[in-house]
Amino acid sequence: MGSAKRPAKHGKLLGLVAVGAVLAIVIALFEWNWLRGPLSGYLSARFGRPVEIAGDLHVGLSSRPLLVIKDVSLGNPSWSSEPLMVRADQVSFRIDPVSLWKSPVVLTEVTLTRPRVLLERNADGHGNWEFEGKVDPPQIHGLTIEDGMIHFVNPVTSTNVSLQVAASTPAGTVETPVQFSGSGRLRNRPFTIQGSGSSLLNLENGEQPYWLDVHARAGDTIAEFNGTVVPRQIDNVNGQLSLQGSDLSQLYPIIPVPVPWTPPYRLSGRLKHVSAVWYFHGFSGKVGDSDLAGELSVDRSKAKPLIDADLVSARLDYKDLGGFVGLPPGERSQSASTRIRKASDAKQAESTSILSTKPYDLERLRAVDARVRFKGQRFVTTDLPLDNMTARLDLQDAVLKLQPLDFGVAGGHVASTLTLDARSDVIKTHADVRIEDVELKKVLPAVKPPQGSAGKAVGRARFVASGNSVAQMLSSSNGEFALMSRGGDASALAIVLTNLDLASAVPLLLKGDQSSPIRCVVADMVANEGQLTAKTLVMDTDAENIVGEGMVDFKAERYDLKLSAKSKRASLVALRGPILVDGPLKQPHVHPAPGPVAARIGSSVALGALTPPAALIPLIDLGGGKDADCDALITQAMQNVDTLKLASANPPRSPARPRG
Repeated sequence: MGSAKRPAKHGKLLGLVAVGAVLAIVIALFEWNWLRGPLSGYLSARFGRPVEIAGDLHVGLSSRPLLVIKDVSLGNPSWSSEPLMVRADQVSFRIDPVSLWKSPVVLTEVTLTRPRVLLERNADGHGNWEFEGKVDPPQIHGLTIEDGMIHFVNPVTSTNVSLQVAASTPAGTVETPVQFSGSGRLRNRPFTIQGSGSSLLNLENGEQPYWLDVHARAGDTIAEFNGTVVPRQIDNVNGQLSLQGSDLSQLYPIIPVPVPWTPPYRLSGRLKHVSAVWYFHGFSGKVGDSDLAGELSVDRSKAKPLIDADLVSARLDYKDLGGFVGLPPGERSQSASTRIRKASDAKQAESTSILSTKPYDLERLRAVDARVRFKGQRFVTTDLPLDNMTARLDLQDAVLKLQPLDFGVAGGHVASTLTLDARSDVIKTHADVRIEDVELKKVLPAVKPPQGSAGKAVGRARFVASGNSVAQMLSSSNGEFALMSRGGDASALAIVLTNLDLASAVPLLLKGDQSSPIRCVVADMVANEGQLTAKTLVMDTDAENIVGEGMVDFKAERYDLKLSAKSKRASLVALRGPILVDGPLKQPHVHPAPGPVAARIGSSVALGALTPPAALIPLIDLGGGKDADCDALITQAMQNVDTLKLASANPPRSPARPRG
């Protein structure tokens, strides 16, 4: 009986071996491509998009089977510009068989060969990576990308970017860092980009921050970012941002802050996005030769972006403010200059005009609302001793207000309120300026005495204007200003030369200049359609009473002023002026009036021919100049400005003749 059982056992064993051999032969000879259709149908149902396997499908059996699928693609939603969202020459992955009985499926290795991915948003903000079907992404332990390409398109922001992507898992690690580089257009402007990121496997959870180190360049503008981004909210970022370039205005509209032209800059700070608000925290750097630091936010949740900023400059170069007051671009370093700026600089150098005709950009003034607070602690490289600038800018519904614009000058300060209304096609401007305790010897060095003070000035100015450039505004200005000073001293030499008093000037030249006490200085000038005419222009000292008349024409950009001095002391040799200031604003001419001087010299020569001592008679100045009524002049000038009624339809009253 024992011998009968052994053949039965051998028979069963042989049967099992035979079945195994048949199964092995069947599996080895199985046409895996027969599964392409069922697999495509299954995946299409899961994604809610057509999935097509156009190449071969192969399975390598082992403890962790290897699946190789060639020429596989995933379709796009109907609104997309392209039929395919993803296409790859080959997708290879190993499966952990145990995970097939639980969720999620574990893929221990994934290799993508020549994947081409299109990421696209439509006009409604929806992305083609948002699937209608139920997608349970697998858990991937290792990822390799060979010759990958990602193309991102967003027509709303005029963005079109192509990136070459490569990723691999270093030996002995579970991280799969990614490197990328590419180019395209951002906000319809060309740019290049390169950088690296953490493992693409970290993108499995789209709500978790994903680390990026990015270097991008668009023309002269360079941006570097090191931080995180939330994949499902691509604008949700948090990291260190460095920006540098030749002009901050070139960032618009990539960054929706309508800054005017600036010199070359470099700024660095913390960029963060919360809800719909972008923050640039604790930034610092330089703009031109000025340092700049502060906080900036842009709230895009409103109908128009709202900019809120606190800015501080401890060292402010006034030349760097040119763009903010409407001046054309100034000098640039050779490396930062563009052909446009070079052409603008050359044109400006050749022009006889000093008033900028460059128009303000109305669309930028209308594009955003803003609240900006600025402090400039110290000014450098300026002929005027400026310091402690404080400005508050409010821009709402295309009406810009600088209230106040306050800065120290020559020991005093100037406080202004400026309004620019850009709601119509032509900007309407209103300005109100107050001047307090400005040291004259610092702003008028020509009358600076050898010792002592030239007095302190106070004043007031009120103007209205219309126009879209500095030149148009000044050419249409209506208003009045008054500048007054009492006390102090002036240069005696400068004063006597206004009367061409050679007899008094020679001793001063030989023994040194002296001081002449000032009784008062009064300037009251009225603007009528761009012509600034002197109503009162008086400088009264113990030695001279200097009276001015004429105007400054901003339309023609010319001076037409005459200064006449009435000496209070006798002199043997005085040509007695007057002095003319005329010619273009850019290069005025200061010279004696030729007629009166020539007549006196001619008379002197004629009388000298008869008898030499008689030659002095036409040159003798007996003096006799009267003191000006300083109190009345100062009171009247200030009242004129304070009571001025500014209305664009009613130009200021006609100027009176100068009094002295």
